[in-house]
Amino acid sequence: MDKIKAIELLKQALNEIPVLRELQRDNQKFELWQDRIRNIIKAALDSDDLKRFSFARPIPMKGLHPNGIYQQYYLDKLTGYETALKSIIDKYEMLGIEEKPVTVTGLPPKAFIAHGGDSPALRNLKSFLEALGVQPLIVEEQPSEGRSISENVDWCARQADCAIILATKGDIDGKTGSFIPRGNVLMEIGKSQEIFKEKIIYLLQAGVKFPTNISEKVRERFTTQNMDKAFIKIAKELRKFGILKAVKP
Repeated sequence: MDKIKAIELLKQALNEIPVLRELQRDNQKFELWQDRIRNIIKAALDSDDLKRFSFARPIPMKGLHPNGIYQQYYLDKLTGYETALKSIIDKYEMLGIEEKPVTVTGLPPKAFIAHGGDSPALRNLKSFLEALGVQPLIVEEQPSEGRSISENVDWCARQADCAIILATKGDIDGKTGSFIPRGNVLMEIGKSQEIFKEKIIYLLQAGVKFPTNISEKVRERFTTQNMDKAFIKIAKELRKFGILKAVKP
């Protein structure tokens, strides 16, 4: 049960108080009404709200009293509960109740992939993501709709929930002679860091080095023959990002 539904039910319970006032103190409807409200609050609201409701009744009366006084105690309890319910409802209506975003059933999460061109590693990565139920977003496969290359990269990235950097062998660093990712991958790393912050997975092919400005990032090595460790890394990170939910047996 979400908070919006809970507040609706509490309002209905509040409207039942005039009817309860007309009943005698030992009626069963009152007990059921109290239990229903406690269950609603427990299911969707804060523990402080439950305390506020539970402690709203007056101090219990001691000793023997005429029946009319017991009836008055019952009415005083209703008044206390009424005040507590109004206070709880007002609290959430003043603060605002965050509604769950409307989602389309079956719409998969998306991962933006920065890569250096078609390769066995890219094809394997796509197949793995699709098997996980994650849609890979690759710029070249998306319609440009009149956008420039840079604009299309930005547009694609902003449709995704995270980014995966697939750094395969691309250019050769003129200073060190080492392989580095292609220039477009380095550009897309910068764009991904701007958009996704920490929701980025770095995969680095054996024999390739990142430039010094991103070399400190945690990454997983892979070879064209073996991407198992990279796939384990992806699954773990996607769960941490909240994109994949662990399935209990």
